[in-house]
Amino acid sequence: MLFGREAELELINALVQVGSPSSAPVLMFSGDPGVGKTALLDAAAEISERAGRTVLRVTAFEYEAELSFGALNQMLHTLLTSLPALDEVHQHAISVICGLEAGPPPTQLIAGAASLALTTEAAKSAPLLIIIDDAPWLDLASGMALAYVARRLQSADLRFLISARSELENLFVRSGFDAHVLAPLDEASADALLVDRFPSLSPSVRRRIREDALGNPLALLDLPAALDATDRPLGEPLPLTDRLMNLYAQRIRDLPDGAREMLLLLVLAGAENSRTIEDCLPMPNGGAGLAASERAGLVRRSTRNGRLEFRHPLIRSAVFELSTGEGRRRAHTVLSNAFAYDPQRRAWHLGQSVSAPDADVAQLLEVAANDLLHTGNSTRATAAMLRAAELSPAQEDRARRLARAAYIGSLVTGELQASPRLVVAAQNEAAGAPSLAAVTAVAFHILNGEGDASSAQRLLIAALDSQPGPLDAFDDDAMEALQTLVLVGFYAGRAEFWSETREQLARVAPEPPDTLFLLDATFGDPTHADASALRRLDAALDGLRFTSDPVQITRTATAGAYLDRIDRAREPLWRIVDDGRRGGAVAKEIESLFLLANDDYFAGEWDELERLTDDGLRLCEELGYTLTAAPGRFLRGLVDAARGQDAAADRAAEQILLWAAPRRLYTLAAYASQVRCMLQLPHGRFESAYRHAASISPVGTFQPFLPHAIWLVFDLVEAAARSGRQVEASLHAQAAEDAGIGALSSRLELLVAASGALVDTDNWRDRFEDALATPGSERWVFDRSRVQLVFGEQLRRGQAPADARLQLTAAIDGFERLRATPWVERARRELRAAGGTVQASEQLTPQESAVANLAATGLSNKEIAAQLFLSPRTVSTHLSRVFPKLGIASRGALRDALEQQELELRL
Repeated sequence: MLFGREAELELINALVQVGSPSSAPVLMFSGDPGVGKTALLDAAAEISERAGRTVLRVTAFEYEAELSFGALNQMLHTLLTSLPALDEVHQHAISVICGLEAGPPPTQLIAGAASLALTTEAAKSAPLLIIIDDAPWLDLASGMALAYVARRLQSADLRFLISARSELENLFVRSGFDAHVLAPLDEASADALLVDRFPSLSPSVRRRIREDALGNPLALLDLPAALDATDRPLGEPLPLTDRLMNLYAQRIRDLPDGAREMLLLLVLAGAENSRTIEDCLPMPNGGAGLAASERAGLVRRSTRNGRLEFRHPLIRSAVFELSTGEGRRRAHTVLSNAFAYDPQRRAWHLGQSVSAPDADVAQLLEVAANDLLHTGNSTRATAAMLRAAELSPAQEDRARRLARAAYIGSLVTGELQASPRLVVAAQNEAAGAPSLAAVTAVAFHILNGEGDASSAQRLLIAALDSQPGPLDAFDDDAMEALQTLVLVGFYAGRAEFWSETREQLARVAPEPPDTLFLLDATFGDPTHADASALRRLDAALDGLRFTSDPVQITRTATAGAYLDRIDRAREPLWRIVDDGRRGGAVAKEIESLFLLANDDYFAGEWDELERLTDDGLRLCEELGYTLTAAPGRFLRGLVDAARGQDAAADRAAEQILLWAAPRRLYTLAAYASQVRCMLQLPHGRFESAYRHAASISPVGTFQPFLPHAIWLVFDLVEAAARSGRQVEASLHAQAAEDAGIGALSSRLELLVAASGALVDTDNWRDRFEDALATPGSERWVFDRSRVQLVFGEQLRRGQAPADARLQLTAAIDGFERLRATPWVERARRELRAAGGTVQASEQLTPQESAVANLAATGLSNKEIAAQLFLSPRTVSTHLSRVFPKLGIASRGALRDALEQQELELRL
């Protein structure tokens, strides 16, 4: 199977079809070494044989370039049965070329004409495809003869397929034939190839291979075989197999010494420096080596920024593999001096230049690792911390730094599965009790891998209690332990967890850092967040524009999740997603995807939510972040419930609950209950909806240890009121108002006000209108539509059908935009009861109607597209609009829905 070569296979199919005229009987692929030219030729040979063609294959070799007619001899031998049909001159020329007769070689004109005559004669009995691999290495005589044949093809059913390296000239290009440039594989195709051939590779290793291979299929297939992920430091290029090494090694060996030194400096310096390499490094041999490397096609100058860069990452790996350990240490020493102005890079190169433990260098590396983490370079931060551990003379320092590297890997870079190995290594180095960093790493792994909140909390509390006196707010290890403790308390959702957590938070002096304070005050207990906490949160969110720290960004955005402020962190969160997709902060990429999806749910961007949760859940499964997947499943379940995908929503709730229940993770249980509540509400099953909502938030209370209750104010009040529990509904609406929940965001203000209106028997109409007048409430499409629906229902029951129709029509418009089919159906039922008919917004356009009627007969999208002269994608788009307009969720309901609509229009 060829990945990412669909366009090229189409070209091949068009070329080789027997009996069909071809406007271009010659197809040539060009591309870099290893890009997959030979694989395409192999596929073309199979396709051609299936199509009824005889395949003649010529493979040129560099060492045969001086052998006159060598390649032509290789090809013509297979056609000698047609030789008697040629005239005497051409027979003699072919016989000499094939070594059947003695004599001087024919002239180029005779050789070309004889080759044309023989191939044309052979094609009369069987259509031919001539495949030429590595055309630049053809000997000159064969190349000229074959080019002669290719330019003079007329009626014969004969085709040429040629491959050539893009950097080498060949006779076919000089003869006027255009080449189809074979591009590297895109990221998705490269990943699919790795998954297919190496299914056991971890996602982080696949990312690293993709980064070095840069879409080159040969590199993608060979690098995993050469890679030893446990021994190769993160900062070094991946090792090469012999096949990959041979692509570039000889060119590198042919360079003068100064050029090889220059290339090694380029490899080790990396591409991060903002200045060109000549400005900050000594130039061996006065720059002559650089010029030689450019002439050899190994490096080039970027047109974007003027920097030197390797023409392909494999060259970088080849330079590294051909260097010696001593040469690399010497180069790192040079670089540490060159980057004296950059403490992080200086520390990194110093760490690579020494070969024995060095306490000073280890300390510099630890500082650099923390700085790198805060500036968003999480991969290099982990590598620097590991190197700091290697260079630590003292056992306790080595143990602490290994544990810190394990924690960074789990928390940021997605290396959850590698964490236990590093923690064990750290403990083996420790002389006494595990360090706080080691305990935090273990607790984080237990929580995210096994979901054992109780064990994680016990470990953290015991480790923190062993620290005498106040906890220093500037002690990174202590603050990370507290951050993890807050996370444990959130997922556990139990009062005893929060009380013990707050006892530890009270020990911090002089005061907790911003992110720790906000996670406690505005995420852990949003109901009681005061004005100063909100101002502090808003300032922290505004400040995210100026940071690249993935930990700070995700924690601050999380702090704003229950207060509808994630939208203010979207740009920084997308930066983390982009970094994760490049192999950086992958664990934080998952969190960012779900935070963005959280904002999408309330803002009504449900199609994007589905894409983001798909990506996040795939990463969770690949990397083993079972607990982290829960928010993604929850959000997807809410949208599935609202869009009528009941089975998928119920399955998501069941998955969450089955995992959460034995671990007593009450917040996850709340996720499952909310999804099931949302499955009941649009269908009017209010008794069941009330039970699910009340299991999260007991009537009239907002518990500080279960902040999720803040999201169910309106759900609980509506379910209680509609199931005949007016006292409970009034009690909860009043509790939300007394707690000041409406002041926390415009969405919560809308919902709290609507809850109060729903239970007010006297002034409900004015209060609903006030709720819908909430500034900024238009952004919350789903919630606003729900309020309009409930208001419309009240108006209809209050004998105001005309006003009810206005509200219900507005609600339908919002639900249709979201494709919230069950909610559309509920609103339409109310609209009909209020004397309304099918509105213009509900009518199908002529093209939608045509598509829907054909789909109702059982035709596929492709068959409909053919009948209506549309693309299958356009058909799919029309159907996605038809379903909510008709209030259905599947094709199976189309026929009945169309008949019902026709009946309503007649009435």
